[in-house]
Amino acid sequence: MKKTRAKGAHPTIPVTRPTLEPYGMYAPLFEKPIQSGMLTTHAHVADFEKRVAKYLGVKHCVAVSSCTSGLMLVLKGLGLEGEVIVPSFTFAATAHPLVWNNLTPVFADVEPGTYTLDPTSVEKHITKKTSAILATHVFGVVCDVKKLQALARKYKLKLIFDAAHAFGSTQSGVRVGNFGDAEVFSLSPIKVLTAVEGGLVATNNDTLAQYVRLGRNYGDDGTNNTLFVGLSARMSEFHAAVGLRSLAKLPTNLKNRQTKARYLRAGLKKIEPNLRFQIIPPHTTTTHYIFSIYIDPHVLGYTRDMLFDFLATQGISARKYFYPPLHKQTAYAEVAVKKGSLVVTDTVAENVLSLPLYSHISKEDMDRVLHAFKEFTQNQHAH
Repeated sequence: MKKTRAKGAHPTIPVTRPTLEPYGMYAPLFEKPIQSGMLTTHAHVADFEKRVAKYLGVKHCVAVSSCTSGLMLVLKGLGLEGEVIVPSFTFAATAHPLVWNNLTPVFADVEPGTYTLDPTSVEKHITKKTSAILATHVFGVVCDVKKLQALARKYKLKLIFDAAHAFGSTQSGVRVGNFGDAEVFSLSPIKVLTAVEGGLVATNNDTLAQYVRLGRNYGDDGTNNTLFVGLSARMSEFHAAVGLRSLAKLPTNLKNRQTKARYLRAGLKKIEPNLRFQIIPPHTTTTHYIFSIYIDPHVLGYTRDMLFDFLATQGISARKYFYPPLHKQTAYAEVAVKKGSLVVTDTVAENVLSLPLYSHISKEDMDRVLHAFKEFTQNQHAH
């Protein structure tokens, strides 16, 4: 991603950037598939899957072309029918695989502090048609796994997690990847663990893992006899090579994000003591994949959109994740939503703003963000 210049001397600070190494670190890994002619789902992919499974502490890790294709295959492999409860405060790719599998998304509300799926709201939406819960670890913050697992057991439902943001997050000392029937990760360019593009399915279910392995290759078991209708969702050796290098640097990159998130949080809080942040529950660690602040206009006297617009004039990119929420997007206009059932979702979506944070962001750029925020708040309080 090339930085573009705003009005003034400084280049624009993007809301996020991929953290990569010099090309020379990848070249030897790229050379092997070129020499062998084995370009996809071969040695690098197998090594990557093995190393990730060991890191997570799970039986199976299956590399796929994207988190979306991984979710599509998991949902199909679990044999789901009817309705699946899902948050509306999430990226569209969480719900898209439901529709592709002829499943009906049922939107439940999120918790006001963590922005993750609210178990109480989930239970209110369970009917005889419900077959599963699909929850999202939001911005790297882990869901209330214990309560969701209890609901899944109580109502005999499957439990799947969209873990796109959360590779490296933990709850009670257990790494994300171990929860529910399966957890699916994204490896897109700006994720903490990246393979440029791609996804990972983590599961302890032998049958499901085998289904995803076959399903990523059209459903072919190697005999040219497709056992079921699968996808073309394989990972290339080149993507796996980038993933291997990213996995090796993951501990350093996660540590850097933790340090930088603390720096930004302390600086912002000093400027605006009443500013709110996403809650990280006790006994939980987060990747800080997205660093967000909550602008309560009734408390602060200004809106999220006002700050967003001001930062843009200062050459600072921010992002309104996730706005609009899914139940207000055209693709889901026909999904029925009970009046008043998504109040927290609407409130969070209207007030949350994501600020620049990535593993290698400089102190100079973080200070620019803090300076701009201070200038904005001083202008607002002076009125």
